[in-house]
Amino acid sequence: MPKRKKYNLFEAQINAALTGDAQKNALDFAAFLRANDMSLEKIDVPGGWNVYIKGINSAFVQIFSDRNEFNVVLHISTYNGESPADDELKAFAWVHIVLCPQGCGGPAFCGESQNRRTIFGKEYESTCQSPLAFLAPDAHDLKKVQNLMLTLK
Repeated sequence: MPKRKKYNLFEAQINAALTGDAQKNALDFAAFLRANDMSLEKIDVPGGWNVYIKGINSAFVQIFSDRNEFNVVLHISTYNGESPADDELKAFAWVHIVLCPQGCGGPAFCGESQNRRTIFGKEYESTCQSPLAFLAPDAHDLKKVQNLMLTLK
């Protein structure tokens, strides 16, 4: 698998698309990715980037200039079952579970919802294929998202 870094391109898009706290938070997130050697890949979705942890596509980030926000979506394949996350971090994740058909148009759209899935030891019905969605996270929530990502490292 080729090395995917592209931090400079990601940061340039953040600087061009976002302002104020949204820009600061997104740049802090970019610094976190760089410091933890997580790779980026620009994808064919407006403002969209995949994040790779240990070579595995583990998250999706989308930058919205029209709303001055960015979102982070963590892919579930690496979050099934138990994890080293503490109880506070698990509770934070559970609040951000996306159930189909919320958000993306449901199983007819993506075809990859699951009837039953365990996330950090808690069972859910009909979750989205990438059910941990953090929409426009503030600095406090972004630290928790980063801590969740570190459980994958």
